[in-house]
Formats: sequence, structure tokens, C-alpha cells
Amino acid sequence: MSDFGNYGNFGGDYGGGGFSQGGFTGDGNSQQNKVQTRNSINPVTIKQILEAEQPVPDGEFKVHNVSISLVGFIGVVRKVHANGVTLFITVEDGTGSIDVRKWVDENINSVEEEKERYMVFLNKYVFVGGALKVYNGNKSIQNASVSLIEDSNQIIYHHLSAIDNHLKSQGVTKSSGSAVNGSQGNKLFVDDEGSTTDRVLNFIRQESKTMPEGVPISFITQKLSISEKEGEKHCNDLVESGKIYVGFNDGGYIAV
Repeated sequence: MSDFGNYGNFGGDYGGGGFSQGGFTGDGNSQQNKVQTRNSINPVTIKQILEAEQPVPDGEFKVHNVSISLVGFIGVVRKVHANGVTLFITVEDGTGSIDVRKWVDENINSVEEEKERYMVFLNKYVFVGGALKVYNGNKSIQNASVSLIEDSNQIIYHHLSAIDNHLKSQGVTKSSGSAVNGSQGNKLFVDDEGSTTDRVLNFIRQESKTMPEGVPISFITQKLSISEKEGEKHCNDLVESGKIYVGFNDGGYIAV
């Protein structure tokens, strides 16, 4: 896969994102329970943004043991509207939705011109990089850069970067499988729902190697001898947990 570490062009390369050859190699003993400060852009999901807390008014936000100021995420533009000289771009990524606020300098472009510029982004994937702020009690992304995603690999790379960033912040190493599955209060992943969920996840992981476009739900249910309804339930839960993603083929899933 190509290196898309700089694809946001906003404040760096995800703090040196990507993966080492050995996998997740952070030292759990030295990193656990420590709050990391990231001045570069942090790859996140919108769910993480919405769950971020701000212990001190006007201070930094903290989410999953990481203190963040700049965030980057990928999602689909669902709405574009203006209020005065402020443009609101609503983006959702399957885990939640958030407004991206852009102030319009009318000495350069009118509000309507800026609105039309971003209307072409409707229902398309975009990368958003910006500062997480609270305005009137609502979180939004300000001073944002919004750019169209032109390569679907960028979407997968972002999800991998977000997972890698999250695991490292929790002090999880490659050999700490029990820590991933048994961690308490881990809001990026759902709780283990039993052996059927594990079987579905392991099957998708195995078949994703030969089905990069997505493992069909019909194939999953047939091979595991479960109903399609049950298979869809477990797949939906795994998608929400960030353990698998919807593939490029309808009804297919990819595991990372």
C-alpha cells in the first residue's frame, strides 16, 4: 500500500504515523496510564472526538489517554449550510457526525461562493484536519482543511492509523492480545460478545487476505453455519467496534 502519511497536508504526518515492521511495539509498562501530548495531527474517529473531555476550560481535550489539539479524520459530507459569515460542513464517518466550521473572509469570496465550492463535496469522502473546539457547548472543528479523498486506500490507511494511534496510547503491544480484548473502559472497541463473534472476526481476518474487496456476508454465514440475520448482527457490532470495515463490494467486510 502506498504511504499516505501526509495526505491531509495539515500539520504533519499523523505524528509519524504508519506501522513498524514488527507491528504494535509500544512499551506497555512505560506508556500505560501516561497522558501523551500530541502537537501534530492525531488520526481519530468522530466517535472519539465526541467522547473527548476538556478537564480545563479552553484547555486541551483528552481522549483515550491522549491529549490532543489537532485532529484528522475521514468521513462523508452530508450537509453544507451558512449562517452569517460562517460555513458549516457536516461530516459523518459511521461512528458519529460533527460540524466543520469555516469562517468566510468576504474580502476574498462571498459566503455563497464558498458554499457552492463545498457543495460539490456532498456525499463524497473528505479528509478533515483542524482544531477541536467547543462553541456554545457544542464541539466542532475549526481552522479546518477539507479536501476530497481521491484514492480509496486513504480511507483504509486512516482507519489503520487511528487504530495504531489508539493502541499505542493505551500501551498495547503486539503480544498483548489479552489487553485488547479485556481492557476495561476501552471505548474504541466493544466488549467480547462470545465465541460466535470471535469466529466471525477470525474468519473475516483470514479470508480478507484473498478477498481484499470484502468478504461477502453470504459466504461468512455459509461457512460458519449461522443465519444471515445473526451474521449481519455480529458484523454490524464488529464494524461499530472498529475491528472490521465495510468492504468495497456491497455486503462485504474487511478486517485489519
